[in-house]
Amino acid sequence: MIVAGTPCRVTRCGYTGEDGFEISVPLGKAEELCETLLGCGAEPAGLGARDSLRLEAGLCLYGNDIDDTTTPIEAGLAWTIGKRRRQAADFLGAEIILRQLKEKPARRRVGLTCSGPPPRTHCPVLGPDGSKVGEVSAWRIGLSGGRKRKACFHEYFPLSCMYQATD
Repeated sequence: MIVAGTPCRVTRCGYTGEDGFEISVPLGKAEELCETLLGCGAEPAGLGARDSLRLEAGLCLYGNDIDDTTTPIEAGLAWTIGKRRRQAADFLGAEIILRQLKEKPARRRVGLTCSGPPPRTHCPVLGPDGSKVGEVSAWRIGLSGGRKRKACFHEYFPLSCMYQATD
């Protein structure tokens, strides 16, 4: 696709939860295209905005919210495992994942907000009795809340604490 006279690859595969486009530009053309788009009224947004939107939308970022120790079931990503794959059980980790689908995992990724100071990544999250029940995997100030912006973050909670969490 040609964008402002520059051949580009334009996709809609982003993970902010918002409607939008990702534009891949040939080497050496990015600055020119950026200036053209800014001249047409586009506004720049950085990684902080991207992270805030993806957290508000409940979307995962590998290395923060998911890694090679996290199962799709723990992360709330069961929808990524198709019916045929579940029936065939022919994928790496099938035994654990299929068991978690049936019996529930020991922990689940949840999205939380708080009205006080924002928790930092890797800060412990405490249960009602003061014991550590998990830690923050990622956080940002939510940008979609207008004037009532709150910190939003992802956390893995033990299922035993899911309904005991407090602000």
